[in-house]
Parts: sequence; structure tokens; C-alpha cells
Amino acid sequence: MSNRISIIPGICILLLAGCRSAAPDPGVNDTPTQGRILVLADMDCRPVIEKEHMIFSSFYPKAEVTVRYLNEADLLKAMLNDSVRCVFTSVDLGGEQQAWFRQRNLSTPIIPIYKGGIAVVVNKESPLHHLDLGKLAKLLGGTNALEVTADEEGSLGLDSMTALFAGAGSGVARLLVDSLRIGKLRGRALADVPAVVAQVARDPRTIGFLPFEAISDLDNPQMRALRDQVRLLPIARRADDPPVLPSQSTLADGAYPLQRTVHAILTEGKSGLGTGFVSFVANHKGQRIILKLGVAPINIPTRNVEIVPY
Repeated sequence: MSNRISIIPGICILLLAGCRSAAPDPGVNDTPTQGRILVLADMDCRPVIEKEHMIFSSFYPKAEVTVRYLNEADLLKAMLNDSVRCVFTSVDLGGEQQAWFRQRNLSTPIIPIYKGGIAVVVNKESPLHHLDLGKLAKLLGGTNALEVTADEEGSLGLDSMTALFAGAGSGVARLLVDSLRIGKLRGRALADVPAVVAQVARDPRTIGFLPFEAISDLDNPQMRALRDQVRLLPIARRADDPPVLPSQSTLADGAYPLQRTVHAILTEGKSGLGTGFVSFVANHKGQRIILKLGVAPINIPTRNVEIVPY
């Protein structure tokens, strides 16, 4: 009898240890509203995804979403990592990425999130007042000299202007190469958007190419300060088309020619926290946040207006 009694505490200790080891791992046993995940996002999308992340976390305090912001070139390499659950980017999956996901039997839903664009900025004293896509291609490809005359302010040789981009491996630069069909891009990469704006504000012979998300929210004092230093340049599709400035409305209706769609690529293979975060961003709460930030949500949130007769 005494031997049986002495065995019982040992069994209880083993059972307690087993219960502790069976505790759910937040990085594996996650749900759409709790757990722990790693998300990758294009650096150009940071103003939008950062705001979405902050508000999602306030709704779901048990959700530990870590967002790592990378330039497009590094992001495409880093997404081939088993720990990544979803990716926010404007680039389409290439053959290498598709093959990697097929090997792991992962479906990769692609969910459009919003329409962004490339803002072209010049010095406030620049005689340049607008460009079309053909002239942009010659400017960035450096194929031949172009002269632009603005009233009596003199001529400006586009081939002598320096194109500036925010960061090496920029998705903005890649999109211009693809859309304008130029082989090799002629330009310089500076550290970030503020560095590009500061250089353009100093030098009339520079022209900056920025993600519109970096300057779209006019309720943001930092973005407003950036826009005040330079002048936005309207862009036309063809020489005889009217030039258009980037805005929420011209991105939404496709009038602005230098636009791109940012989408989420889910890589988790289950309905986990990655799915929950993307669902939040793609549905009405997340789309209202995007609307507030000055870019164009894919799903325009409805507004119900009640007219009360007197």
C-alpha cells in the first residue's frame, strides 16, 4: 500500500510536465486573430502597411505580427523562407518563386489591396512643366538628347538631368524599366525619400521618382512638408494627351499612367494569422484606412447618406 502511495506523486509530476509541453506554440498553432507570424512588405508600401499593422494590433492584442520592410530586390529573395507567412508587393511571382511554392505544395492566393503610383517631382524653379511616357523613356534610358522649352525661361536638356530614386533595388525603378521598356536605367539611388526630395529641392537639374504612398497623405505633417519642398510633375501617356497629376482619384480611374497595384501574397497554406491580417487589410476596415491615406483602395468603402426632409 505504501509503495502505491509513493508512486502517485511521481505520476502527477509526469502529467503536469506533459501538460506544460503540450502548450500551443503561437508561431505554429496560430489562428486568424492570435499567434505570432513574420510578414514581408516592400519598403515603398511602408506608410500604408505600417498604419494597417498598428490598427490591426490594437483590435487583436494577442496577434504578434512582425513586419519586415525590404527593397523589392531583397524582398523577392527573402520571401523564399519557410517562416514568412505573407508578402505585400507590386511585383508578380516569377518562375523561381512559383517553383518553390509548388515544391512545398503551397497554394499562393494573390489578393489585390490598393492602387499606388510613381510620383515624379522636380525643383520648384525647373522650367519643366510636364512629361509624357515617351520622353520619360528617353530621359531614363539615355538614348538621345531632348530639349524642353518652357515659355521664355530657356531650354533644358533632359539628357543632362539626373534621375533620382529612393534606395537601391527600388521597386519604382523596376516598374519604370518594365513599363517604359528600357533596357538599362540611367539614374542614381539615394538613401530614402527625404534624401531624394532634399536633393531635388537643391538642384534644378535633378528629377525624383518616388512611391506616391510616401507623399499621398496630406493630413500627415511630414508628408506635407516633403511635398512643399518640390513640385509634382503631371505625366501624359502620349505627347498629344493631357498631362495628369497623381491623386487618389486619378489612380482609382486609371487616368494617371504611372500606377501599380499592390497585392498580398499568402504563403502559409492554412487559415492562420497571415490570413487574418490580409483579410483585415483587404476588407472594409483596412480599405477605409487606405482611403484615408490618399491612395486608391481596391474596394471603395460605401458611404450611406440619409436625407431627412424638413
